[in-house]
Amino acid sequence: MSKKIITSALPYINGIPHLGNFVGSILPADIYYKYLLMKGEDVIFICGSDQHGTPIELSAIKKGIPTEKFADQMHERVKKALLDLECTFTYYGKTHTEINKKVVYDIFNALMTNGYILKVEGIQAFCNFDERFIPDRMIEGTCPFCNGNNARGDQCDDCGKLLDPKDIVNPFCNICGKHDISFKKTKNLALDLPTLSDVIKVFIEGISNNVSKNALNKTLSYIEEGLKPREITRDLKWGFRVPIDDYNDKVFYVWFDAVIGYIGITKEWSEDSAQSYWNDDSTELIQFMGKDNIEFHTTIWPAILLGSNIKYTLPSKIIAYEFLLSKSIKFSKSRGIGLDIENALDILDADYWRFVLAYILPETSDTEFSADRVYEIVNKIMNDKIGNFMHRAITIAKRNEGSIGDIVINSEYSEKVEFIIKKYIENFDSIHIREALKDIVKLADLGNEIMSNKKPWELVNTNKSEFSSVIGTVLKICKCISIMIWPFTPSTSIKSLKHFGIDGEPKLSMLKESAKFYADIEESQMFFKIEEKNLFNKFSSYEKTE
Repeated sequence: MSKKIITSALPYINGIPHLGNFVGSILPADIYYKYLLMKGEDVIFICGSDQHGTPIELSAIKKGIPTEKFADQMHERVKKALLDLECTFTYYGKTHTEINKKVVYDIFNALMTNGYILKVEGIQAFCNFDERFIPDRMIEGTCPFCNGNNARGDQCDDCGKLLDPKDIVNPFCNICGKHDISFKKTKNLALDLPTLSDVIKVFIEGISNNVSKNALNKTLSYIEEGLKPREITRDLKWGFRVPIDDYNDKVFYVWFDAVIGYIGITKEWSEDSAQSYWNDDSTELIQFMGKDNIEFHTTIWPAILLGSNIKYTLPSKIIAYEFLLSKSIKFSKSRGIGLDIENALDILDADYWRFVLAYILPETSDTEFSADRVYEIVNKIMNDKIGNFMHRAITIAKRNEGSIGDIVINSEYSEKVEFIIKKYIENFDSIHIREALKDIVKLADLGNEIMSNKKPWELVNTNKSEFSSVIGTVLKICKCISIMIWPFTPSTSIKSLKHFGIDGEPKLSMLKESAKFYADIEESQMFFKIEEKNLFNKFSSYEKTE
């Protein structure tokens, strides 16, 4: 069995991540990681805070505290919120560490030695009002490609196209809001993507069957258009200093050390384990991200790894999600659009958010998010379909404990149950997480159908033998649901599994094991309905639009 590394795009901590950040990378990565744990795979889940970049520096200045202190404070807040959302990282670290700096320097020096670092004279934006160079992300204006008004100096938030700051139409400085921007010459170091273009293409085509369609198409399009050298240094103070003469007044561009952070964070967790996972040819690296991170992970990151030739594990699967939309506007942390993950937990418990967001996971297209959708999914799917079935079945079983026989699926329904479980496993193995969750709903639908058709509450008085068969079937379905739902709603799953004598995290193999029912376990309903007025009042107090 090969080792596996799961990563999600590192959350940038100039603010608390919103639900769009969470659903676009961290949640599906965590759900898939939990599934692999259920299978008994040798797998680690690595994530951490992306701590460099000017927005963090500027936020620290506004608060009047040192940048590193601010970055570490935000790291702790984000980490706590993610743990409160029941993410179970093998390790959640951060990029601003001596260990990650060493990895960045080692890779940079290898790229230099191998001839893939270019010395370039570039143009950088200069705010004449603030009298300072400003980074790409601090320039905003109109996108030259889609004419959207959410273009920044490095990327358009509307179409996702990577941009050059000087191409922005009618640019203004996001620090002072003035349009008084000029472009001045400055020297930088750049990654020689044109020279690496052929090996990048071979790499991405080699894993094409394991790359999301949007990621594959965009990457091949970038290569077809012709890759350009990508600058990896900036005239900033906060970050890792460039370790060569004539450039040590600069720092590495945040995206360069952020992707290398996957390795650095693993080493922060364990040097020995990092080597066994990252330097083993058989290891699978499975990476989750939003579509705005595609180029960084499908061209730049492979170029860094291939160009350095240090033999670190290359991505095996790249899963890129579309955007979560709020009132037809993309969630945006920096623009203050959408709920952040701290505020979300004031509205609903973690398991509810995990279920709702997985149910609308934007796997193939942008997905609309609203209080109405949350209300509908919680009440009609979580409560009415799954929760009510489990509650009815367990309540009847507890009242008639003496009439319960073997807890197995009877022959009338065994084929249907086995088919649903098979589809659940197939969907998870192909990383169709949303569909795997809907397989659980289908299993609950089957359980509700059995309850409605067979009416076990009547059979217990008229046909004890058939009652025993029916209640055994629905209880076994309850056990299967309790196991299968663990990656999605872990706390709820573990509570429900106590009815079947299972303590702690379940394994997939338990689906085939015989079941026992423990009637003395205190009854606890899986999910509860939410009050419409209360939910909408809470949403209205947090939801923001431009």
